[in-house]
Amino acid sequence: MDWKKYVAIAAVFAVTAVFCGCGKKAAETDTAGAEKAELSERVAEETAQRRLPVRKTTAAPVATRPLRATPPGVDIVLTEGEMLVSDFENWPNNLGGEIGVYGALEPNWDDVVNVPYSWVYEPVTPGYDPANVHSGKQSFRLVNGLGLKPSETWGSFAMDLGPTTDLTVMPKKVESADVSGYGYLSFWVKGDSGREKMELLIRDSHALNYSPQVKYKLPDLTVEWQKIVIPLKEISSKVDLTQLDNIGIAFGKDVGNVQGEIAYIDDFVFTNNP
Repeated sequence: MDWKKYVAIAAVFAVTAVFCGCGKKAAETDTAGAEKAELSERVAEETAQRRLPVRKTTAAPVATRPLRATPPGVDIVLTEGEMLVSDFENWPNNLGGEIGVYGALEPNWDDVVNVPYSWVYEPVTPGYDPANVHSGKQSFRLVNGLGLKPSETWGSFAMDLGPTTDLTVMPKKVESADVSGYGYLSFWVKGDSGREKMELLIRDSHALNYSPQVKYKLPDLTVEWQKIVIPLKEISSKVDLTQLDNIGIAFGKDVGNVQGEIAYIDDFVFTNNP
């Protein structure tokens, strides 16, 4: 037996195994590094997306506490038997419904630093003033005619009373709210300069289109927060209170506002305590 020959062959196999093992380890390291880089990139992208403003400006309208004069930054205390629709502290609203602004209220998202825009009014909003919040840290700001459609004569804010269930029909379907057990709809409003004008808009699940079935004129605004109380018995003949879908605010030229007028709304609640 030529033992030297076999020793040489064994040495070759040993070296080959070492190199194969190193190559495998290097490949595993490269794969792990690539996966880690991909994960880091995905996390960074998702983080960046969470920091972007939510821009829900689709063509179709989408969005239990007592109401007291609460200092800005202080949450309102929950009271049994009242239904909170929205305090604008979370998205979507407190009933899971979407919120949108349309017509002359639609924002120009490319210029939200220098020009006031309609949307959730939060601490990161340029020029934020806590006096423009009724409770908590956020309200909703309405700005007439300074956004994408300054020539529109109408402008509205709309808020669904439940999550969307069907987008294939018009108007879209949402989970309707049964508010027949409540006597009032209450919310708070504040004008930027005073004498701004609003109309309350209401639509139920039987509506044939996005036009409101109820238009309820509100008193002129003041520069102080004022509570609006709507007796539901005054609108019960026009909408089905057992299947209410959407409430909104008209704030365009059509209700008497000029370009650039600003108002704030907060704390929408169905209640039996006017």
